[in-house]
Amino acid sequence: MAIRCDGCVAFHAKGAVKKGATRDEVMETMGMALYMGAGPSLMYAAQAVEAFDQFSD
Repeated sequence: MAIRCDGCVAFHAKGAVKKGATRDEVMETMGMALYMGAGPSLMYAAQAVEAFDQFSD
């Protein structure tokens, strides 16, 4: 999120699914990332949640 890297978003979203993270946990993490990274992180938070959802299927 902080460095706005698409590859990192996908890598960590897949890892979160693999480690058993829940969607609620991911949403909480995205909230903190937005708090820390402000507006520019918003688009990457949306991508991260979408990636998590896709890997969860």
